[in-house]
Amino acid sequence: MNRIALVSLGCPKNLVDSEYILEQLLAAGYTIEPDPKDAGTVVVNTCAFLTESVEESIRTMLIYLDQGKEVICTGCLVSRYGEELLRELPEVSLFSGPGTYDLIARALKSGPRYLPPRFSGVVRRSRATTGSTAYVKVSEGCSNACGYCLIPSIRGPLLSKPPQDVVEECRDLAAAGVREIILVAQDLGGYGTDIPGHPTLRGLVEEISRIEDILWIRLMYMHPASLDEQLVAAMRDNPKVVPYIDLPIQHVSETVLRAMGRKGGSDAVRKALNMLKEVYADIWIRSTVMVGHPGEDEKTFAELEDFIRQGYIDHLGVFTYSPEEGTRSAAMPDAPSAEAGEWRRERIMEIQQDISRRRLAGFVGKTIPVLVEGYHPETELLLAGRASFQAPDVDGMVIITEGSPRFGAFSDVEITDTMEYDLVGRIA
Repeated sequence: MNRIALVSLGCPKNLVDSEYILEQLLAAGYTIEPDPKDAGTVVVNTCAFLTESVEESIRTMLIYLDQGKEVICTGCLVSRYGEELLRELPEVSLFSGPGTYDLIARALKSGPRYLPPRFSGVVRRSRATTGSTAYVKVSEGCSNACGYCLIPSIRGPLLSKPPQDVVEECRDLAAAGVREIILVAQDLGGYGTDIPGHPTLRGLVEEISRIEDILWIRLMYMHPASLDEQLVAAMRDNPKVVPYIDLPIQHVSETVLRAMGRKGGSDAVRKALNMLKEVYADIWIRSTVMVGHPGEDEKTFAELEDFIRQGYIDHLGVFTYSPEEGTRSAAMPDAPSAEAGEWRRERIMEIQQDISRRRLAGFVGKTIPVLVEGYHPETELLLAGRASFQAPDVDGMVIITEGSPRFGAFSDVEITDTMEYDLVGRIA
């Protein structure tokens, strides 16, 4: 059998699909190579949310084609551009859209070169490929229809995974050694609203927490308008749910949020953040904001500046608006210049860095539980792990300088120092 490698681009939701693709190829008898240089075939699971993501996806495929590899294209690029890719990239062996990944092995042998997307289900994995932590996708697509976003067109409307399937998937992952489950969706708060009987995210989390070997449950990507006090209280009272939430607000100005088409507007943003601080004072909030969208002028940007400076948010990602063809926002006039957008992004990041620095400095001298994941990515002389308020890849890490903990297990770590985004400590 051919030796296949996979390169996953984009968000953790795409990573879940990548892990599912690997499972399907393994089941079909293919040998999976961790390094593409050792493989004859490379699957590139693409992102196409932004123009720069499209360019990265195409650039990545061309690199492997130039190396003489057979290339398979999966993911959002196939949804966004469809059969146009057959003409533009004739060298690519197979294009497989979301929802067709169970057909890849068969298509490689005798199937068509193009598998159009099918928005009919949410992938389910039976084994872990990410060590002690695993992302579990609880729904696919989105029905919020924000004006700048292509997700509904490239991933379809909201489609929730039945709760019993989610719980069974988590049980299988726990049996494979996973200790942290990260629930992901385009909007976690919308989970279950499309299923008869309307199962809730709150009930789903409660069921997962009953799995003995799952010790941490993390919630990522919650629309502010979807958050309610019952869920926040349930998170606070459940010891397995980490005190952390990813709540993308995008902006705080009513003018800008209305132009974006964001459900609930500024009231939803302020209500959600105030609720979190009042009901669950210890929770760490990660969020994202977008600068440079049409409708953002100096006054509305100053409103965003002032709000971020108040310190509601502990971890923040800042993105510059990109006008994507096919979105309502792209047809709007009077967007700030790219230069203005980049300056605004840097300004918000400066404000947030000061806040984050102060937050991290408060941990020096304290001992906290850390999930030890392995060697530091840059040297085997140090170890690395994450505290409960650090999601993988986006929130920094805990760098361990002393001690010999077991990988994939929890250890108490005394924090001795801080860096810009990371903590430094030793095994207590």
